Amino acid sequence: MKELLTATEHLFVTEDLPLTRKLMQGRPCRFVRPNGRNRDWRFWRNFCINWILAIPILLSFRPHAIVTTGSHTAIPFCFLGKIFGCKIIFILSFCRIDSRAAAASIVYPISDLFFVQWQQMLKLYPRGNFVGPLF
Repeated sequence: MKELLTATEHLFVTEDLPLTRKLMQGRPCRFVRPNGRNRDWRFWRNFCINWILAIPILLSFRPHAIVTTGSHTAIPFCFLGKIFGCKIIFILSFCRIDSRAAAASIVYPISDLFFVQWQQMLKLYPRGNFVGPLF
C-alpha cells in the first residue's frame, strides 16, 4: 500500500475524531462528521451533513477513483463520486466473515470493483472478487 500511496496523488477522507486527527497528521486529508454506531437523530443529522460536505471535497480534488473500506461515511462519497464519473472500489472488512455490512450492501450495486477477504462472502456478494486477507 505504501508504494501505491507514494506513486499516486491521493486524499484521505475520514471522520473527525481525536484518534483520526492524530493518525492523519502529515497526510493529505479532509474530515467529515462522525456517524457513530447508534442510529439516533445525531447519526442521521451527520449522515445528511456529510452528503453536503462531500460535494466540495469531490469537486476540489476530482478523484478518478474512490477506494473505501466502508462505513456510512463512505456512502455519500461513493454515490456522488459515481455521478461525477469516479470508479468505486469497495474493500469489505476482514471482520466480515459471514454477514452483510450495511454500507457495503448499499454501495455494492454501484461499485466497479468489490473485494471480499473471505471466500464464503461471495455467496452474499456474488459480483465480488475474493482476494484473501489484505493487511
